[in-house]
This record gives sequence, structure tokens and C-alpha cells, in this order.
Amino acid sequence: MMAAVEIRSAISALLKQHFPYAVYFTNNASADKGYFHVELSPKKRMIDRVIYEREIDVMMELVLPPDARGRIDRAKLYEAVDTLDAALLPVLTIGDRHITVQETSSRIVDEVLHYSFSLDFADAMPEETVELMEELSINGEREI
Repeated sequence: MMAAVEIRSAISALLKQHFPYAVYFTNNASADKGYFHVELSPKKRMIDRVIYEREIDVMMELVLPPDARGRIDRAKLYEAVDTLDAALLPVLTIGDRHITVQETSSRIVDEVLHYSFSLDFADAMPEETVELMEELSINGEREI
């Protein structure tokens, strides 16, 4: 089973590898430098007792600080889209798993880059240790 912390770590490492910005998974309104804010929205669907399908919508915002004149350089935001596409497509590696990213989406609203993609994969439930029954007694008689 792939834990959420593994997914966050892989995305954070990928972003830090390609960008000089901090990565946050919580709100960071007081940042005075450029940063990524990443949000994960997981969904699960059971297939059987052991296997389930997972879909994780990953939404990222890149917030850049304004220059001396109070403007944001949109060219940097467009470059970030190209860099993200090159880093994520076609496959994102998380631990020993390789997940195909089939589609990305981006837009710039109020000088903030909004970038999103989905991770769709099958996963296995963690195995639970179960105590086996040794003896069963019904109406005073022992059954094995």
C-alpha cells in the first residue's frame, strides 16, 4: 500500500529538484519568497477484499513574489508549466512504483499558476494478522 506521506515526499522532492521554491502542503500566507502550495484529494473504490483503485487529484499553486514594481513575471509562470510537464509526463515515480500521468491542466489566475493532474492506480490493502481459531466447543462437545 502506498501511504500519503510517500506521495507527498515524492512530489516535494520532484518540485525541489526542478525549482528553487519552497513546497508547502499547508497554507503559508506569510511567505515572502516564491513557493508551491500542494493539495491532495484522494478517492478510493474497492474492487474486492484485497485490491482497490485509488485516484488522487493533485492540485498545485505556484505563487511568485512581485518585483520592485509590484508585478509578477508571467513568463516565469509559463516556463514553470513547461518544466512541470517535462518532469511529470509521462511517468511519476513514487518509491518503487511508476504511475502514468495521462493529463495535466494549468491556468494562471490573479498571477498565480494553478497546475493539476491525477494519479490513477490500483493498490492492495495492508495485510492484517488474524488469530486462527484453535478449538470450538458447542453444547459441551469439542469440535476441531
